[in-house]
Amino acid sequence: MKTIAIISFVFAIATIPGCGTRNLYDGLRFHQEMDCQKLQGADRDECLRKSGMGYDEYQRQLKER
Repeated sequence: MKTIAIISFVFAIATIPGCGTRNLYDGLRFHQEMDCQKLQGADRDECLRKSGMGYDEYQRQLKER
């Protein structure tokens, strides 16, 4: 049920005029970071570290490939 809500939310954001891949990327990253906040201590820190990079850095790495 939670997964369906997330997918619906991401789809809704992506289909709003003026919104594109950056908003989609940021929305998914935000959700992952929120899940990390449910953890404690070192587990939370590690989860946040793995939660991904900012969109600009992500795009830069794509272009370098």
